[in-house]
Amino acid sequence: MKLGDYTGIRGIPNQDMAMWETMGPIADRSRERLGASDIAIVQFRRVMVDAVRRFANGEAVLGRTEPHIPVSELRSFEGIVPKTTDWRTLGASDKELATA
Repeated sequence: MKLGDYTGIRGIPNQDMAMWETMGPIADRSRERLGASDIAIVQFRRVMVDAVRRFANGEAVLGRTEPHIPVSELRSFEGIVPKTTDWRTLGASDKELATA
């Protein structure tokens, strides 16, 4: 805990994976009261409900419309960078940046 790691699991991605795998059953959120600081949660849920409705109506599945980025081309990045850093370059290799 001296290093700021309160879970005992090193690294944010590993902590996330541990939580995903140990979450248990899906919670009933129908009576949940969200506040102003939860706007990202509200927006995400709206996007997901809209995606399900579109799928039920025979429309394209979320994430499969153009422009479609194959999973093999997705990259992640973890770190602290200056505000002036272009976020689109984070996680990309030098080779990928040269062809962009």
